Amino acid sequence: MSKWNSNTEKFHKIRRLTPAQIIIFGFFGVITVGAIFLMLPISSVNRVFTNPLTAYFTSTSATCVTGLVLVDTDIYWSSFGKTVILTLIQIGGLGIMSMAMMFNILLNRRVTPKERVVFVQSMNLFSGEKMFSFIKNMLAFTFTFEGLGALLLSFKFIPMFGFGEGVSKSIFHSVSAFCNAGFDIFGRFSGKFSSLEFFADDLYVNLVIGFLIICGGLGFIVWYDIYKAIKEHRKLMLYSKMVLTISAFLIISGAIIFSATEWNNPATMGEASVGGKFLRSLFMSITCRTAGFSTIPLADLDGSSKVLAMALMFIGGSSGSTAGGIKTVTFAIIIISVFQITRGNKDVNIRKHRVESNIILRAFALMIIAGIMVMLSSFILSFTEKGQDFINVAFEAFSAFGTVGLSTGVTPDLSNIGQLVLIALMFFGRVGIITITYAILMGLDSDKQNFRYPKANICIG
Repeated sequence: MSKWNSNTEKFHKIRRLTPAQIIIFGFFGVITVGAIFLMLPISSVNRVFTNPLTAYFTSTSATCVTGLVLVDTDIYWSSFGKTVILTLIQIGGLGIMSMAMMFNILLNRRVTPKERVVFVQSMNLFSGEKMFSFIKNMLAFTFTFEGLGALLLSFKFIPMFGFGEGVSKSIFHSVSAFCNAGFDIFGRFSGKFSSLEFFADDLYVNLVIGFLIICGGLGFIVWYDIYKAIKEHRKLMLYSKMVLTISAFLIISGAIIFSATEWNNPATMGEASVGGKFLRSLFMSITCRTAGFSTIPLADLDGSSKVLAMALMFIGGSSGSTAGGIKTVTFAIIIISVFQITRGNKDVNIRKHRVESNIILRAFALMIIAGIMVMLSSFILSFTEKGQDFINVAFEAFSAFGTVGLSTGVTPDLSNIGQLVLIALMFFGRVGIITITYAILMGLDSDKQNFRYPKANICIG
């Protein structure tokens, strides 16, 4: 009887978990299972047990769709190991709750109100209305674009690697690009940790991979709105317009600045043709905000280019997407708010729409918390990685938080403490932002405080 009561008590404790806690434990569980599989001898090429920290780091990077690695994915991991990594990327890209909801649909299982709340929160949706319609369209959109990407890449990779390897490389890189993971399997072909450097001047590969990265980084909310706007012959909602405008601005402006800072750098693009320089700059601007692919050696970037890359990684992609960072619209709200408040406006307005104060507070809170986390992690890494330049370890910290995966080559040489710091940052960048958003919204929307204190006279500035 006592055993029955104990099990009942555990069940009720699980039911009392908040949506934020469910998301955290969901990601943690998937990461742990993935790490266990990657530790097995079958997962490595040499059929040896993998160091637990290496396996956990790789599993975290894949599930949090980051792309930072301690060992070269193609050289170290076996076909089974690569399959595990690809599965983790797909789960992480779609989201834990999306996968759970998909199985609910397949099994015709009723979704509880709490599960609906968790899904809405995990995807940063506005509400749970027409949730199943959204999920079905999200899955259809994901697999359609990943399939199309794999098909387009196969025209390039099958002639290069043969049918079997060409197809597997096409599928792997299409999923990795769309999910903004940045994992590549070209190590045995073009060199250890070489990413897409072999294809730096290949317009076809750059355009296909870049297109997949952009599509994944815009977010399912935007694509669903585009789909509904076309179907119902209506205009896009303000959020979608902001995402598309800001994303285009960041890509174009980033490409122009990268061209200016790296134009004569012989180690990155100085020896390339004019077209090759613009292509590398454009791809760098695209990949910095969302994915970890690179066509130039990042360790040789000019200092100003590294600062620009860190800024783009911190901003990241869009809400409800496979990308990380504080998100494009959050960044836009902060910039617009600063300009309008300094001009004396009491309200923050965007295209004849007023932005509510709780949204502005949420944006500033997210930016400040994220900034503190990244700077604190960079500070810790500067102590634990004594032989590395500060800008390089800070670059890794920004890359981990933004779940980008770009690296200056420091990650494989990190100490155990340094690896744990990046694991925490990757988890925070993918999961923490969601849970913090939930906590802020719950606090702003709650009615716990039914009184207000007198105004305080405080000087600022």
